[in-house]
Amino acid sequence: MTLRFVKRNLCYLAFLGLLVFTSCESNSNEELLNNDLTTEEALKVVLADDISSDVDDVIEDDSVESELASRGTTTSNHPSCLERTVENTTNGKIVTLDFGAGCEGKKGRVFAGKIIIEYVRENDSFSKTVSFENFSVNGNAIEGGMSATKVKENASGNPERTHSVDITITLDTGEVIVKKGEKVKEKIAGADTKDRGDDVFLISGFWESVNKNGETKKAQITTSLRREYACKYIVSGVIELTKGTSKYVLDFGDGSCDNLATITDEAGTVKEITLKDRKRK
Repeated sequence: MTLRFVKRNLCYLAFLGLLVFTSCESNSNEELLNNDLTTEEALKVVLADDISSDVDDVIEDDSVESELASRGTTTSNHPSCLERTVENTTNGKIVTLDFGAGCEGKKGRVFAGKIIIEYVRENDSFSKTVSFENFSVNGNAIEGGMSATKVKENASGNPERTHSVDITITLDTGEVIVKKGEKVKEKIAGADTKDRGDDVFLISGFWESVNKNGETKKAQITTSLRREYACKYIVSGVIELTKGTSKYVLDFGDGSCDNLATITDEAGTVKEITLKDRKRK
């Protein structure tokens, strides 16, 4: 074996090693980039929660209507274009809310299709299971199911509902988001009036969403979200978002009814984002 041959092979091996190192470095950088949470991704996490909250509002409206009906009052929080039917069961009832081809709610959302709510009453609490039939909110289709358990008074003396969510949302853009999780909604104002406009909720909980690429983003509420029925946006509270190994903090501000929030990465970089207004199509 000649010295020239040895040198030539050593150079070849070194060249291969450089290629492998460069390839690994490139893949590592690509992985880091994939772990970055874009503004659009953060907004879609909020959008998925907003859409499920719209459904929560409709279900809450129906709960109020059911309670009023049991007292002989006919006042309704539902829009007049909705058709409501009731089927009594042994320990509750099944309510079907039919929005037809399109029915605009009081907050400007356009609902279509049906929400089916099964109420089961047990002593001082009741639970309900929700399913959907060709249902959509502003053109965003919803499939799957939700359930909720209510107590009249929690430790603070306020009404409280625990919501479990397992739904698939197909956005009007065609993107599919799967959302699973649990939220606890405590009504801290408005429980003593019939008007939903003065309702204020503090929300805690967690959920995760999976996009069309199979990427999972987890959300954990670390400071209770404040939702006011009179405002279309979350007014305060903090959500910790996790994508891959990276964590981000989404802060909705000081309580002002605006469309602004901030997102902070692990390096401490803060970016202001504008929450989307889901207008009627």
